[in-house]
Formats: sequence, C-alpha cells, structure tokens
Amino acid sequence: MIRLSSLHIYPIKSTAGIGLERAFVERAGLAFDRRFVLTDNDGQFLTARRHPRLLQVRATPTSDGLVLSATGCSDLRLRYDDFPAAYRTISVWNDQIEGQHCSDSADRWFSEWLGLECSLRYFGTRSSRQTDRAPLSPVAFADGYPLLLIGEASLADLNSRLPAPVAMAQFRPNLVISGSDAFAEDSWRRIRIGSLELEPVKPCARCVLTTIDPVTAERHPRQEPLRTLTGYRRDSEGQVNFGQNLVPLGEGVLEVGMEVEILA
Repeated sequence: MIRLSSLHIYPIKSTAGIGLERAFVERAGLAFDRRFVLTDNDGQFLTARRHPRLLQVRATPTSDGLVLSATGCSDLRLRYDDFPAAYRTISVWNDQIEGQHCSDSADRWFSEWLGLECSLRYFGTRSSRQTDRAPLSPVAFADGYPLLLIGEASLADLNSRLPAPVAMAQFRPNLVISGSDAFAEDSWRRIRIGSLELEPVKPCARCVLTTIDPVTAERHPRQEPLRTLTGYRRDSEGQVNFGQNLVPLGEGVLEVGMEVEILA
C-alpha cells in the first residue's frame, strides 16, 4: 500500500524545512509554505543556489507570524499584524509579484547574516501569482508549482548509484511517499490522499541546489547527486528530473500515514 510518509514546509524560500505530522493544503500549497522570500535591492529574489547560508536559517511559524533563528544570531519574532501596508514589485524567475514588506528589523537581520543588503517580503493580500501549466492554480513564492512529491523508492534507487547516500532533504519535497516502486510517480496523472485530489503536472527539473548539503551549506566537490542523476534522469529536452510537481484540486488536511490512491 502506498502511503504518505512525511510532510514538509519551507516558510522562507531556500531556508531549512520543517517536518509536520499533519498540514492544511490550500490551493497555493501547504499552509505557510514559501510565503516569504528574500530579495536584493533591485527586487530580484535570492535563493540558496547562490547564497547557501540561507539553508542554515530556521523559520518557525507561530500563530501570528514567524520566528527567525540562526547560530550566533538573536532570534527575531515577526508578527503579521505589524507588517506595513507597503508593497513592491519583485521578481521570481519570470514572474512579477507584489510582495509585502515585513520590517526593517527583518531586513537588517538577513543582511547581516548574508553579508549583503536584502529585504524580506511576504505573500500578502495584494500578492497574486499563477502556475504556468495550470494557469487557474495559484502559487506563492515556490519555484513554479504549489507542491513537490518524491517517493522513498526513487531516492533509494538514486542512493544505490551514488558513492555516498544523500538525504531526502537535499531535494526539498513537500510530500514524501512510501510503498511505491522507484519513479512510479512519473506515470501518475491524478492521485487522492485522504479526501484531497492532486494532479501531477510536470516533472521537477533539478539544479545545483541539490549539490548543497542542507546541514553544512557546503557544495559537493563532485556535484553529487546531480552528476549521477544527469547520467540516467535526463529527458529529451535536457532537463534532469527527480520528483513531480503537483497542483491541489481543492483544499483539505493531509496527515502522515494517509493512503495514496492512484486515480489515473
């Protein structure tokens, strides 16, 4: 039987993930997932691809905001109600999005951590963005789609080919499943978990971020596991795929241990 084995959110794009036992799924993805993003002074989004230290920032959701923490730094508590009604157009890939400013203190906190001037933005009430493949489906600051799913067997297949195994955290999925064959998720067209139906819409093309250790923030000297993935997971367009991007077809609660039904 195929089951949901773990759930993860990443409150700020390119920071450490948080494992959950249950989570509410909105049309834009798991609640609190990738609702914050850092930008430079020109409004361009910043990620751990170029700034690996972001992976060592812990962002913990609270009932009314977020707590930021990192080794050697004082914790910073943010409250949604304190965010000013100040928006700026920011860029996430080719999308232009209105991002709400969080606070000057958050800007200073991250600027000191990264060693460059930056600003923390929130996906607020004036923010809007849709996916490419499913234009009626909203998405926040994720790379392109609301959810990412990977099977444990797919990771086991990859690890069997690597000089040293890597953890699932290196691929930053929201949903991890057990009980399926390796890469079975590539052939799914619609699934149901609990009462929620989800549509896999596109394989996830992997990048250099997979070569950065999420704990140490160090890059692998031989570009693993991307190097090995390139040898057997490259598609006809040259993309190296691992995992499936999903669009939720409604809202609902997901809980670890729920059965995953393959509808098509």
